[in-house]
Amino acid sequence: MKKSIILLACLVVFSCKDKVTINSIDKIKGYWQISKVETAQGDEKDYPVNENYEYFDIKNKVGFHKKVRWQPMGTFLVDDLQEKMVASEKEGELVLDFSSNFGKHSETVIELSDSLLVLESKEGANFYYKKVNINSLPHYGKKAE
Repeated sequence: MKKSIILLACLVVFSCKDKVTINSIDKIKGYWQISKVETAQGDEKDYPVNENYEYFDIKNKVGFHKKVRWQPMGTFLVDDLQEKMVASEKEGELVLDFSSNFGKHSETVIELSDSLLVLESKEGANFYYKKVNINSLPHYGKKAE
């Protein structure tokens, strides 16, 4: 009986997690820094310090993703490379389809909040990102724009 109660309690806790829907996609807009990767085999790699950031911009389910690099003067080093991004719901999951001149890939949004983004690749790897307030980054000159 005790095992049944514990099992039921675990089921309730895990089933109460908010489902990520297309309605929450605007939360992805902004700068994110990778903090951890979990492979499908269960290996983990932490990224405690990283000067590269992921920038996402989206409007009406269409936008872009690009990598940027923080500079000490309070700006970002950017280039012309970016991926087109389209958000959609497929089989009850929020999916981001990325495309560029170099190829296409899709990632499933596992979690999305104001401070945390978790994306899952087709290979089963989970990428954990934390939201970055660019005005709180250290700078040695003017503030980031």
